[in-house]
Amino acid sequence: MKHLTIILAVGALLLMCCNCSFMDKMYAAQKIDNVATPIHYTTLENYYVRNDVDCSKQRRLIIDNEQDFDAFFGKAATMGGLPTAVNWSKQYVVAIVLPETKRATAIEPVAVKVTDNDVMVFSYHVKKGDKMAHSMVPFTAVAIDKPASDTKMTIFYLEK
Repeated sequence: MKHLTIILAVGALLLMCCNCSFMDKMYAAQKIDNVATPIHYTTLENYYVRNDVDCSKQRRLIIDNEQDFDAFFGKAATMGGLPTAVNWSKQYVVAIVLPETKRATAIEPVAVKVTDNDVMVFSYHVKKGDKMAHSMVPFTAVAIDKPASDTKMTIFYLEK
C-alpha cells in the first residue's frame, strides 16, 4: 500500500510539472500575442489529411516545401472550387492537426501575428459539435509569406 501511495505521489508531481510547462508556454504566447503585429495569411481550402498519416495525437506543423506538404495532405477538388494554391518559393504553411474524432470539429484560424524579434503566434479557435456516425481528422492550415531574411522563426500556437 505504501508503494502505491509513493507511485501516485510521483505521478501527480510529474503531471503538475508538465502542466506548469504547458501553462508557461500558453502564458508566453498570450503575452506575445498582445504586442505582436498582425500579418497576412491565406487559409488553405479543399485539402484533407491523408489516411496514411498517424492521427492519434495533435500535430503542429511548419512546412516549407511541397513534398512534405503532400506527405500530410491531399487535394480535394470539389464543386466549390479547387484547392488553394501555395507558392512554395515565396510561402510556407503553418498547420494544426487534431486527433481523429467522431465529433464534428472545426478549427478556424483567428490571427497570425509576428514580433520584431521573429516570434510568431498562430491563434486558432476550435468548435466542437455533435457526435457523428463517422470519424474525421480536424485540421486547419494557413499559407504565410516567407520572411525576407533566412532567420528562423519561433512559432507559438494559441488556442482561443
